[in-house]
Amino acid sequence: MSENSMLHKLCQVLRNKRTNLTYEIPSLWNRMRFHSEPVRDGVERVNPYDFLLETIEKTIFPYAHESRDYRTSIALADGHLQTGGDWIKRASVYSMQVRTSTSWDHDGSGYVEMENSVGMKDTGTFVKTLALIPHLLYMGIDTLFLLPISQHSHKNKKGEFGSPYAVQDFFAIDEELKETLTGDEMTVEEEFAAFVEACHMVGIRVVIDVIPRTCARDNRLILENPEWFYWIPLTEVDYYHPPYVPGIGENVKPEFAFLPMVYNSEDVWQHLRRFSMAPNLIDGEKWNRVRNTLLEHPEENVLAMIEREFGLTTAPAFSDCINDPQPPWSDVTYFRLFLDHPLAAAPYVNDANIAPYILFDSIKSNQFRGNEINEPLWEMLADIIPHYQREYGIDGARIDMGHALPVDLAQRILEQPRAIDSNFSFIAEELIESGAWAAKDAGYNMIIGYGFYKEPRFNTHETHQFLYDSRFLPLPVFAAGETADTRRLATREGGRKASRLLTVLNGFMPNGVPMTNSGLELYETQPMNTGLDCRPEEAYQLFPTDPYFGKLAFFDAYQFHWDHPERDEMIEVMHQVAEIRRRWLDVLVDPNHFEPLILNEPFAPFIGFAWLRPETNDTLLVVANTNMIDTLRGVVALDGVRRRNWNASRFAEMVYSPDSWPYAEHSFDDNWNLVVDLKPGEVKVYEMR
Repeated sequence: MSENSMLHKLCQVLRNKRTNLTYEIPSLWNRMRFHSEPVRDGVERVNPYDFLLETIEKTIFPYAHESRDYRTSIALADGHLQTGGDWIKRASVYSMQVRTSTSWDHDGSGYVEMENSVGMKDTGTFVKTLALIPHLLYMGIDTLFLLPISQHSHKNKKGEFGSPYAVQDFFAIDEELKETLTGDEMTVEEEFAAFVEACHMVGIRVVIDVIPRTCARDNRLILENPEWFYWIPLTEVDYYHPPYVPGIGENVKPEFAFLPMVYNSEDVWQHLRRFSMAPNLIDGEKWNRVRNTLLEHPEENVLAMIEREFGLTTAPAFSDCINDPQPPWSDVTYFRLFLDHPLAAAPYVNDANIAPYILFDSIKSNQFRGNEINEPLWEMLADIIPHYQREYGIDGARIDMGHALPVDLAQRILEQPRAIDSNFSFIAEELIESGAWAAKDAGYNMIIGYGFYKEPRFNTHETHQFLYDSRFLPLPVFAAGETADTRRLATREGGRKASRLLTVLNGFMPNGVPMTNSGLELYETQPMNTGLDCRPEEAYQLFPTDPYFGKLAFFDAYQFHWDHPERDEMIEVMHQVAEIRRRWLDVLVDPNHFEPLILNEPFAPFIGFAWLRPETNDTLLVVANTNMIDTLRGVVALDGVRRRNWNASRFAEMVYSPDSWPYAEHSFDDNWNLVVDLKPGEVKVYEMR
């Protein structure tokens, strides 16, 4: 390991600053059973310095090899493995918002605080997240997908803490993720570097979320480049809204054919007239005075002073869909990627003396381009990911709203990281399956997909369609029934039963990358955000007496229910699935080894997978009942399996079921077809050797 190892520095700092402080943690964080005192069921008390040191020294350092540099990506350290970023096909992903995933009320005050009664931080930090590594490894996780970690804004914030997607500085790590225990001895950047090192030591890759299309309305780039943003008078904010276009329907994607209707709307023209030129172009001398003041007083908020001095503010962003009922996004704005109006809009606005504006066409700049590229801005946006590669050795990134970027800018954003690490992996924010081909052509390695919507819809057979048909896509998709933006699986039809069923199936889905949204393993019911496929009442899943009733982790102080009475159940499911998946991974990543299974009952609520290993004549069978109320009995014809794997055994050992395991069972009819007897929501896994 390098002499400059930040993880070693972290250990030294914790050792030097150690006190007799103790605080409460969830028992699940202490998987290795280091010294603690019980507090109540699921909660114990530790000395945090000793606990973190033991976690690092006894569960992370044993994985380390002296000759390896853990400050680089795993792919670069491996050197010889050339996958072009397709290693993600083999991944088991855990999606995490660091601020929330290791939040805990350490002082027992009844609420999560940025500074609790003993001066410690209850909210999550990179250092505290090291304690989750044994938990993640036990569940078979080998890739962490971190929601935005860049410094976010607190101006115009949503909720108590604000959204991590309102990025104020793309090149600074969010100070909220700084650990109190290390004091001034380490920066938050050093702590993140130590965290990535630790992940790489145990074989966990780190993927970050990058947001190149939007930023916080008070993004720090305003100070030097106010013309990179869209401006409106402060007096117009209360009237500002996505303009309505009559006769076009709701939630319509902008197309060239719609532009005459868009620019014929009176509401659109009222909207356009609200925009102003940038403050430096209105009064250059005054702007220089304000800028100099801000440089002398960096603690001042840039936008707040501009609002005071010029009466101008950055324009809130809104959806690129025409007549989307969503209100404006009050905490973020769009970057001005082109310095002129969209070329397609020129016939409507060029003679109208309109300032640069946000509208459906200017948002969707991949389709509605300008002529004058904002080159310095593009250069900066294309360097965000390389910065995190150079400084921290990250392994991959998801590109937020990549579909709304000009194609040539998107190419830069994908090509420059690959010049550093040819195996860097990219995830496209593409939900619709038909977009997978364009994403592949652009250079992405996988798409988000629509599993979060389709998987929980058993009765309409959308579950079946997604799990079976995704194998025909050119890129893998997330095998997941929930994301950080959606309803929780535990609140869907079947509740915990459905959560277990889909978790098992997702481990073996063809062309799927299993993804666990942080909290799923705890049967968490409260969503982190209500952005996708959510009901109006979704933000109120907890009992009113719960201190986090009505709170959303994206914006508020929140902690997961780590002390849930059935906290071990789902974790054990994931552990068992991971063990089987590990044995079969080389087969599971090749859809050519897949054979769908069919029950002899037409239209039965049945899903069946067969995975064949021709070189050893082994077969893996996964059969499931997607009916959450009734049992399912029938016969699964194995003719197709036997045709492709001629020496498949006539004996199948059930290796796992969340309902029946570890009781072995096997049952065949006279034709050596599998007879299944499935409880409501049950899934069984068999191995034929």
